[in-house]
Amino acid sequence: MSEIRTVIPDEIDQYLEAMVRTGPFASKAELVRAALVSYAQETGPLAQGFDKELIFSPDGRLYQVEYARESARRGAPVAGLVYNGGVLLSAAYRKGSSVPLVGLKHTGKVTALGSSVLLAGSGLVADIAMVVHELGSFAGTTPEGWSEALTSIFWRATLDRNRRPLGASMLLATTLGGRPRLFLVDPSGSALEADGFLMGSVPEGAADRLSKEYRPGSAKEAEAFASSLLKESALVLSHHHLTV
Repeated sequence: MSEIRTVIPDEIDQYLEAMVRTGPFASKAELVRAALVSYAQETGPLAQGFDKELIFSPDGRLYQVEYARESARRGAPVAGLVYNGGVLLSAAYRKGSSVPLVGLKHTGKVTALGSSVLLAGSGLVADIAMVVHELGSFAGTTPEGWSEALTSIFWRATLDRNRRPLGASMLLATTLGGRPRLFLVDPSGSALEADGFLMGSVPEGAADRLSKEYRPGSAKEAEAFASSLLKESALVLSHHHLTV
């Protein structure tokens, strides 16, 4: 066992001696070791080195990826809905945003990559911009190809020890192949496909409403439902459609 030597003031030494006489420890050294172990445990994963870089903790967690997910969850809300004949991405500015709203026309969160692909992000703006820029040079012809290309961008960021996971989640909407499809990619690089997704700091209960109440209908019904999900946290909503 490693030995620790240090100089402490007389008054602290006297206090430690009193604790040894009245407590369960056999010596001051044993008392100090117990205090140091307790401190290391209380300070959490940083003191143990698990979030200095992308390494697994003993319980199998990647703290950097978890922090990136939290960043994505704190982003402005975005909803994605598949409806009959199309797919909708609705983005919002949150109440309390520092962005001036005078004359605002749209949120700028949704980007068209060609005529059949829309991309929206929530989380760190710079990370979202980087993903959009990198994916902008992709020339895929299938929904699966676009989903895999987007996933690859996030996945590479979790493997390179000189980078950090991207602090954003992305929604990919496409009508390639003749039908509307919607994918969500999170900071870990995992992808999901569904008829509806929410990301960012959405109002409480919105996710439950989406899973229990939404059924694909018309474009107007999809817009109305997205607005009802996001209106509590938004001053401005921006709706973007792709149709088959």
